[in-house]
Amino acid sequence: MPVEKKRPRGLKGSAAAKASKKTKTDEQPESTAEFPENAQTVVIDKIVEEGDEVGEAAALFESAMQKLETDPTAALPLLRGTIHESDRILRNHNDKEPLPALFYYTYGSALYELGRLTEDEEFEPYLDAAEDRLNESLECKDADLESKIHIALAKIWLAKAAGTVSEGDQKVPELSLKALTTLDEALGSARVDSGVIIELADIVQNHGDLYEKLESRDIFRSWAENALEKVLKDEPTNASALSGLGYCKLSFANYLLDNIQETDDDVEKTELSKDEVKAYNAILESKKYFEKAKEELIKVEKVSPQILSDLAETYLNEANLVLNEEEQLAIYQNAVDSIKEANALIKEKKLDFALPDALSSFLEEFQAEH
Repeated sequence: MPVEKKRPRGLKGSAAAKASKKTKTDEQPESTAEFPENAQTVVIDKIVEEGDEVGEAAALFESAMQKLETDPTAALPLLRGTIHESDRILRNHNDKEPLPALFYYTYGSALYELGRLTEDEEFEPYLDAAEDRLNESLECKDADLESKIHIALAKIWLAKAAGTVSEGDQKVPELSLKALTTLDEALGSARVDSGVIIELADIVQNHGDLYEKLESRDIFRSWAENALEKVLKDEPTNASALSGLGYCKLSFANYLLDNIQETDDDVEKTELSKDEVKAYNAILESKKYFEKAKEELIKVEKVSPQILSDLAETYLNEANLVLNEEEQLAIYQNAVDSIKEANALIKEKKLDFALPDALSSFLEEFQAEH
C-alpha cells in the first residue's frame, strides 16, 4: 500500500507577509496628531541626564526594542512615544545648534519599526520617512553610530525592494544587493551584537523567500546561513541562532518540495527522486537545529509556540519523504505531539499566537484516522 502524503501547504506564505506588507492607508506617519496624546508617558529603565531630551527619546526607543523581542504589542506605545517625542523635539528646535546624529537615528529607526508592526497602514510611507531621517543622521558624521545607521538603512532598502518583487519578474533588485553589500561592510567594520545579526539574518532570509528562482533565493539564504553560523561559532547554544539556521534549511527544503511534480498516490513509491533526496537531507539538518534550539529553550524555561510549530512542520515534511509506513507513522506522531504541546502552551499562557492552518488541519485529520 502506498504511503499517503500529508504535506502541509501554505506555510511558506508567512515569509512574504513578513518581508512586505500590503495594507490600507497611505498617510504620512510623521505628525504627532496620529499618535495618542499620552504615547510618551511611559516608564523607561535607562538613567538619562535631566533635560537631555534626545537621550530620553533614545532610551524610550531602546526600551521598545527590548519589548519587541517578547511582546510586540507592548512595544507599540513605546515606539509611538519615541516618534511623538522626536517630532516634538524637531518642531521646538532652534537652528543655532544642529541636532545630533543620535536624534535622527532614533527617529528613523522608530519609524521603521513602527511601520513593521502597524497592520492597518501601508509600510512605504514609514520607510520613506525613516530613510530621510537616517540619511540626516549620516550627514552628522558620527563615527560611533555609522555602522548602526548603515544597518538600519539596509533593512529599509530590503523592505523597499520587497515591494518591487513580483511574479514573472524575478530579477533581484539592485536595492537588495546594495543592502547586502552595506550589511557586509557594516558588520565587518564594527562589533555588532549577536541579537542584531540574528535579526538581520531573519530579514534577509525572509526577503529571499519572495523569489521564485532558486538562484535568487540562494543569494539571501546563503548570506543568512553564513551570518548565523558565525554567531554559533562564538555562541553555540544561542537558541535564536539555532532556530534561525533551522528555518533557513527548512525554507530550502520547502522550496524543493513545492516544485516537485506530484506523483500518483495510487502508485507505490520505492525510491526518492534527486530533488526529494536533497529536500530530505535539508529537512534532517533543519530538524537538528530546531531540536537543539528547543533543548536550549527548555533549559531556560522559554519554549515558545513558534519553535514547536517549526518542529511540527519539519517532522511533517520529513514523514512525507519516508517510504517505510511504520517509520513514517512514528514521525507523524512527533508532529502531532509538537502541535499539541504548542496548543497547550498557547492556552496555558494565553498567548496571541495562531498555528498555521495547515498544521491544525493535519492534526484534525490525523486524530480522525487514528
